[in-house]
Amino acid sequence: FRVSSVVVSMAIKIFNEQHKIKLDVRKIRKYLPLVEKKMFLPKDDGYNIIFLDDKNIKKLNKKFRHADRPTDVLSFKNSGKDADIFISVETAKGNAKFYKQDFYTEILRLVIHGILHAGGFTDYTAKAKKIMWEKQEKILKCLH
Repeated sequence: FRVSSVVVSMAIKIFNEQHKIKLDVRKIRKYLPLVEKKMFLPKDDGYNIIFLDDKNIKKLNKKFRHADRPTDVLSFKNSGKDADIFISVETAKGNAKFYKQDFYTEILRLVIHGILHAGGFTDYTAKAKKIMWEKQEKILKCLH
């Protein structure tokens, strides 16, 4: 992916690689220090948050999860303490509308969700999903 814009926080970097939906990264950036604090992210960890459109996240989903459809978030732990978290802005917007949530709240939810996945949390069983989602929503609630 070609890097078009980078916003640097302590441990989290933002890359907006989609142009279908207007995304004000300043609205996301202002919450990143609090996300890092509430999630106890070490400053030497690196989280790349890459915003994509549905077309490009669908390609990744098909390649790595064998699911030929867009998804809201994909998280990949890299070597060391780094992770790449891909978020579909189109799917996030649709989810926000469907669940009657603020768009940027949904974006932050997916950032937190992706970081939790990178940290080893899963949502593949009902029990694991309950634990992960409770933690995710608790962190999100602290942001507002």
